[in-house]
Parts: sequence; C-alpha cells; structure tokens
Amino acid sequence: MYPPPVQRLLPSAPEKKAMGGFVNMNDVNVEEYIVGGLQDQTEGDGWRWAHEAPELRFRLDRTEKLKFVLDLGLPEYNFKQTGPVTLSFFINGRLLDKVRYTTPGDRRYEKRVPAGWLKTGEFTLVRVEADPPWIAPTDKVKLGFVLHRAGFIE
Repeated sequence: MYPPPVQRLLPSAPEKKAMGGFVNMNDVNVEEYIVGGLQDQTEGDGWRWAHEAPELRFRLDRTEKLKFVLDLGLPEYNFKQTGPVTLSFFINGRLLDKVRYTTPGDRRYEKRVPAGWLKTGEFTLVRVEADPPWIAPTDKVKLGFVLHRAGFIE
C-alpha cells in the first residue's frame, strides 16, 4: 500500500479589483481604465509609455475635496531631443492645468479638482496632452511620457 500523494494548492490568479478612482499601470484591471493613447503592455516595474494624448477613465464614489495625481517620468534620452515638455491636464474636457517641465526625471503632478467638474454614476475622463511629443526615429510613433499611476485622492 502506498500513501496518498502530497496535496498542493495551485497558485491563485491575482484578484481583480472593482474599478475606482485610482489605477497603477500594473494593476490586473488596468485595461478597464484606459480609453486610449497608452502602450498595450507594461514595462519595467509596471509603467507604460503614454502617447501624445493618453486618456483614462475613472469611477468616483464622491466629488468633494479630491485632487488629481499622476506619477510620470520624462526620460533623459527623449528629453535631449524634445527639450522642455508642456503637459496639459484635462478633466471631463476642461483644462485643469498646464505644466512646463524643463528637466527630465520622475515627477508627481497633483492638483485639487473643482467638485463640479467630477462625476459619480458615470465615468470621469482624464486626458493629458504632451507638447512636444518625442517621435521615435524608426516607426515615427509619438510618445509623451512614462506613466506609473494616476487617479483621484483626498
């Protein structure tokens, strides 16, 4: 007689979270947040290239006292070719802010959003326009910045 084989549990898939007001580019359900303008796959520790005007969507449970935050990177290689880059931040089609970045590196953008600009019960849309974008020499793809995470916080 032989003993029964050792029982092993299979690793479980990462749990899918409900869509909300904040997303990391390496979240399991990141595709639900992306409207367009972002590279299809994540790279490195979970970032994605943003094209010249990426757009994301969020589901908010409230609109009061929220700030929009975006963690981004401006790679030195691209920056040497573009020079200073201006990012324009739009919330549901309204210009929230324009910021001119004069040096490469990692940045955190953060600004309070008027409650009347935000929506509950439907998507809140965020678009970020990069001017000028970096143009890849081989395939002419226009890239704006590296996106790590974005969304709304208190």
